[in-house]
Amino acid sequence: MNEDHPSKSTVLLELEAQEAAFIDREISRGAYARAEDLLRAGLHLLESSGRERRIAELRAMIDEADADVEAGHFREFGAPGELADYIKEQAKARR
Repeated sequence: MNEDHPSKSTVLLELEAQEAAFIDREISRGAYARAEDLLRAGLHLLESSGRERRIAELRAMIDEADADVEAGHFREFGAPGELADYIKEQAKARR
C-alpha cells in the first residue's frame, strides 16, 4: 500500500516494446491522459468480462434446467422433508 494513499498500491510493471508503444499511442491520440488511466480501463474491462462470462454461464445453466423440465426430467417433492431426504440419499450414493 502507498503510505500517502492507504487505499492505493504501487506496482512496478515491465512492458514489452509493443505494449509500451501502444500505451504511448493511446495517450498521444488523447484516449487516455496517463498510462495509469489506460491500465485502470483495462482492469475494468477484465472485471466486466469476467462478470459477463459468469452471467452467461448461469443463463446457460438455467436454459439447460428449463429444457430438462420441458423434457419431463424432474422430480416433484410434496411433503415436508422429502427434498432433504432425497439430497441425503443422493449424497450417500455418491460415497
